[in-house]
Amino acid sequence: MNANVQKFKLVLCRNKAGKQLYSSEVLKVKRNPNLEKLYTGEKHNLAKVAFKKEKIEDIIKEVKFDYYYFNEGKKNTYKDIPLNIAVIKESELPPFKQVDEKLHFSVLENDLKIISTNKNNSVCSIGLYVKCGSRYEEINDQVNEQGMSVMLENMAFHSTAHLSHLRTIKSLEKIGANVSCNAFREHIVYTCECLKEYLPVVTNLLIGNVLFPRFLSWEMKNNVNRLNTMRTKLFENNELYITELLHNTAWYNNTLGNKLYVCESSVENYTASNLRNFMLKHFSPKNMTLVGVNVDHEELTKWTSRAFQDYVSIPYTNQKEVTPKYTGGFVSVEDKNVKKTNIAIAYETKGGWKTSDMITLTVLQTLMGGGGSFSTGGPGKGMYSRLFLNVLNNYNFIESCMAFSTQHSDTGLFGLYFTGEPANTMDIINAMALEFQKMNKVTDEELNRAKKSLKSFMWMSLEYKSILMEDLARQMMILNRVLSGKQLCDAIDAVTKEDINRIVGDFLKTKPTVVVYGNINHSPHYDEICKILG
Repeated sequence: MNANVQKFKLVLCRNKAGKQLYSSEVLKVKRNPNLEKLYTGEKHNLAKVAFKKEKIEDIIKEVKFDYYYFNEGKKNTYKDIPLNIAVIKESELPPFKQVDEKLHFSVLENDLKIISTNKNNSVCSIGLYVKCGSRYEEINDQVNEQGMSVMLENMAFHSTAHLSHLRTIKSLEKIGANVSCNAFREHIVYTCECLKEYLPVVTNLLIGNVLFPRFLSWEMKNNVNRLNTMRTKLFENNELYITELLHNTAWYNNTLGNKLYVCESSVENYTASNLRNFMLKHFSPKNMTLVGVNVDHEELTKWTSRAFQDYVSIPYTNQKEVTPKYTGGFVSVEDKNVKKTNIAIAYETKGGWKTSDMITLTVLQTLMGGGGSFSTGGPGKGMYSRLFLNVLNNYNFIESCMAFSTQHSDTGLFGLYFTGEPANTMDIINAMALEFQKMNKVTDEELNRAKKSLKSFMWMSLEYKSILMEDLARQMMILNRVLSGKQLCDAIDAVTKEDINRIVGDFLKTKPTVVVYGNINHSPHYDEICKILG
């Protein structure tokens, strides 16, 4: 629940198109009309790309790479040249071309969306995002899909109908590419980073891995222990585990509360047939968005179209959009290896990324700030954020504190996370309650500082390819439009003190979700905590 990670994720606006965006309850809320207009944005015209028949011989000629030939590489012509001698003359440099960083949009005839931007860097990143995650796992008497998303992550980049696992790894090693797959609550993403010249290779390799996995029995058997390792690593990371506990408690036994790891009892469902059935329900092109950063849009579209050319697409079926049922509640987990007491208290924020409240919550989170007791000064450290001034500067028994906002497509959580001495557990809870009670009392100075800090952090974050890629993908997948950095800045500037007052008043009316982790010897009862919170 790293503050910086949470902050940049809040900059990424998300929604879904083609359906009623808000529930009747969310629509009743009177929001800032100026902020609503800026947040809504405009839909983009997606250039439609039709498939076309091509001779495989002609396509192969364009790929300067042989999957089945490996040698020691070409002779290094610069091997014996000292670093103080130029290896290329200035006259040999190509003429400078102005970088066109604008966004390009396309949609294939199978409804897969493609977005790209080119910052003229020599290293490119592509990511295939699938609207599929633990939220969509069915768990009932007839079906048990618990952990399927993580199981797919575990089997990514193994043998396909075209390449063996060994050939896949060798190909990636030869071109120096870096690949990964990560499962989240609302999406799964397959990513690859490589030199731009290898875009045709990695595009086909990545898409082929998603479309034609073989799920060979011996590969699955060799990987089954990784499921337990992934679960253990999650439990050993305090912040990730507390985030998991917050979700499991806030939406108990439904949708966003589904566990983002494979339970021991679900390992027996780790079979090829179960994984294929899960993919058949969710892995249709209409549920996918391909994003490229530092790529030529025409090149990316061409090779993506070729990769899908002969693929018989999985028929699109409407996913069961079960509305998350917020339950709130309390959970305490003792860990004898953790000497401090970790306390997280959160409230439901209705609407999630579907409303302009997302921008307001992001500003509020920045305003509250936080950090550790050993933080030192310096520009951008947030030393004037409210939690630094009110908490860390006044309570020596609190080791760290931070505000967090975890938002999903239609709902989310906003709360505080404190770590301190076990003997002062009640004092910590009282300090948290006081900050919640004062949260809607915002000064102009605080608000302006938070806005400037957030805009600065947003621009810095969007310089990272991985963050920019996720930003573009999530906006298009959920909102069916993309707000530029300038548009986001305008929306941030439009937030008023009245917006913060309203949104704080709204979420404080919901039932709190409380997680106590580590040393829980002095943890009070949930009813007592609720009484303190008011």
